[in-house]
Formats: sequence, C-alpha cells, structure tokens
Amino acid sequence: MAISIYLSALAAGAAAVLAFAPLGWFPVALAAFAWLAHLWADAGPRRAFWTGFAFGMGLFGAGVSWVYISLSQFGGMPAPLAALGTFLFCALLAAFTGGAGWLQARIPAAPAARAMLLVPAAWVLFEWLRSWVLTGFPWLSAGYAAVGWPLQGFAPVAGVFGISLLMLSLAGMLSWGARRRRLVALAPFVLVLACGELLRHVAQPKF
Repeated sequence: MAISIYLSALAAGAAAVLAFAPLGWFPVALAAFAWLAHLWADAGPRRAFWTGFAFGMGLFGAGVSWVYISLSQFGGMPAPLAALGTFLFCALLAAFTGGAGWLQARIPAAPAARAMLLVPAAWVLFEWLRSWVLTGFPWLSAGYAAVGWPLQGFAPVAGVFGISLLMLSLAGMLSWGARRRRLVALAPFVLVLACGELLRHVAQPKF
C-alpha cells in the first residue's frame, strides 16, 4: 500500500513538469498538486515527508534531466558518475518538497484549512528556501507554470511565490472538494481564476 502511494506521488511529480515551458499545460499541475494534497491529508509526518520526497523526485527527475547532459556531454564526466551526480542533486532538491510535507503534517489543522492554507504555505516556504539555500535553485517553482494562464495576472503584485501559493491553494480546493464532494469549494476556485484573468487584461505599469 505504501509503495503504491509513493509511486503515485512520483508519477504526479513527473506529470507536473508538463505544466512548464515549452508545453505549458497548467491544468496538469493543478491536478498533480491536488493529488499531493490528497496524499498529505491524513499522513503523519514521516509518511508526508517521503510522499513529498517521491513527488519531488518525479518533479526534478523529469524536469532537470539537462543536468545529466551538462555533466556528461559538456563536462566530460563519465556517464555513471553523471547519472549518480544528477540523482543526488535531484534527491537534494526533493528533500525540500519532503520537508514541506513533514512541516504541514506536524501542525494540527482542520482538513479544509490544511488543504487550502497549510499545505500551500508549507510548500511556498520550502520553495523559497530552495531558491536561497546554497546560492539557490529556483528551477520549477510552481508559480512559473502559470505563464499564459489566468494566475499570471497576479504576477505584478504577488510575484512567483505568491502565484505558487495561489496555485497550491487552488489545488487544495480541488482536493478538499473532491474528498468531501462539496461543490462549494469551486466558488473561490472560479473567483481566483476570474480575478487573475481580469488582471491579465489590465494595463500593467511599466518601470
């Protein structure tokens, strides 16, 4: 049972890469993060960490494969060492997504608050840490998947981390609404997207 959970998290993380350039399939990211929120809903800290770690291994394993090419083809590193280096690098990055799962599981919260507020906040905190620790590696921050979609409208006021927070919140709404079978979760979901789309068509100040 646990293995299937981790494998589904790994697959969801890998699928989320489709939301970034050049494909830009934003709904795939929403579905992937909604599944992650679902997996975290009832998980203890340990399982939440490893589920988040598996999600991160899928996300970064599929999304930063160019590191292997850089090490082997351009850096001249032997293929086995390049593969090992890429794996360890992805594992380091996945520790941040695992940390987000561990943190949100350590904090008591109602199911709706966890899905829509706590999970997004924990994710963005560790996403910010990943962009800063050891000079930072902000590659595949969730907010970048919103380019060309309604949430992009919030970019001038919220920045990439603000959009990441909104994306994870939307995913949490989908997850909680599906678990509870409550369509009421769709009301704020539609409202956020509508506001973002409106902001996309408002003339932005130029600096």
